[in-house]
Amino acid sequence: MNRRMEIGRGAAIVAMVALLAGCASFDSVRQEHGQGVKRIFKQPYDPVFAAVLKAAGRRKLEIVSSSPDSGTVLLSGKASLSSPGGERIAVFVSRVNGGATGVEVVARPVVPTVSFPPDWPELLFGEVEEILAEQRLSR
Repeated sequence: MNRRMEIGRGAAIVAMVALLAGCASFDSVRQEHGQGVKRIFKQPYDPVFAAVLKAAGRRKLEIVSSSPDSGTVLLSGKASLSSPGGERIAVFVSRVNGGATGVEVVARPVVPTVSFPPDWPELLFGEVEEILAEQRLSR
């Protein structure tokens, strides 16, 4: 193998390692708790948590795990032209004063260097609001 091919192969390996090191994992988005986009809903915890799960389904996100006890929902967005590796999304649901419920969304593309993912916090908050409004109307 000539020297030029060795250098090219080495550069490709370094680039791949750098790319993979920057990839979002579920652990990395979970660790960003407190740094996401937050919204308060003037509804009790249980209906808001259920609305988060329903919103994920409406947006065709895969529910990787959900725990009402910890208030954590992990979601996976599918790969698309605008986000080749898909996205990893953590949603944190918490009780706040006055019977309201806080929701925080942390969303990161799996491959950040070539991604233009949807605005998942805004999309999920909109769906949750719509679902909660539907519930109020059906009472």
